[in-house]
Amino acid sequence: MTPTEAAVGQPVARTRLLSLRAPAGFAFEPTVRSHGWYLLTPFRWDAKSGTLHRTEYLDGTAADLAIRFSRGTIEVTTAHPTEVDRAALETRLRRMFQLDIDTEEFRRLARQRETHLWVSASGFGRLLCGATRFEDAVKIIATTNTTWRQTMRMVELLVARAGSASPSGAHAFPTPAQIAAIDPAALQEECRLGYRAKTIHALASGIEIGAIDLDALVDGSLDPKEQLERYRSLPGIGPYGAAHLMAMDGRHDFIAVDTEFRRFVRETYHGGRKVSDATLLRRYQRWGRWRYLAYWAELWRGAAPALVKFESGIE
Repeated sequence: MTPTEAAVGQPVARTRLLSLRAPAGFAFEPTVRSHGWYLLTPFRWDAKSGTLHRTEYLDGTAADLAIRFSRGTIEVTTAHPTEVDRAALETRLRRMFQLDIDTEEFRRLARQRETHLWVSASGFGRLLCGATRFEDAVKIIATTNTTWRQTMRMVELLVARAGSASPSGAHAFPTPAQIAAIDPAALQEECRLGYRAKTIHALASGIEIGAIDLDALVDGSLDPKEQLERYRSLPGIGPYGAAHLMAMDGRHDFIAVDTEFRRFVRETYHGGRKVSDATLLRRYQRWGRWRYLAYWAELWRGAAPALVKFESGIE
């Protein structure tokens, strides 16, 4: 439920803002729960009703959105009628659910691998994204060198501190201008961002003054290594973050090598033995441009059930 619905204890009349036809093979819940983003503010997932709630900032107004899926269509409604730029909202929704990414080749490859036969039937293959690349970049920075619980808290505090409030009191993800307006020391102290405060502030400030154009960095015709290097040029984004940002664009050429990748592949395929990163990466070489998604499918299938405790707020 949205904060307003929870407060009154009963359903609220809703206004439809957008109906968006999804591509063939799209699966709503597997996309929403494709990784931990659905647990990060301003997303709020209601598993009982199958509704993804989100507060979105559009046209100078923060609106509480309820996003549902029925009969091949994504429906977006709000309890607080407001004028929004529907074209801009659609652009954000298309990015959020990766609606313009063709995953048929990945599903075809998965049907040829015993370890991935479940993929096609489940609808797995798209990753939930933020409404903008800026949101994804900030959240990726917030995942580095920390625990998942701490990441959730950092993002929650940042959104509450800098984001615009909706009529319900929920906050949208802040714009670059809103973050750039806050001193890095205040971000560090009030949002518990630690050293990340400076890089997040530098990224936001670069965008605000026009020195960084995230959308202009992306070019689908670029060689994957060139695109990776473009992302690595951003404040706070190293090889791990760059690979994740590419995955958010639907490009899975690179696996984000971290301690979790090493642990998973060693335990799954090498009996826990310590082997080189090159050996670990060769395990997914046959997947070609889908190697990251192939790895993530294996990891997430085992990890997702453990996140139920975070959905319910249980430590």
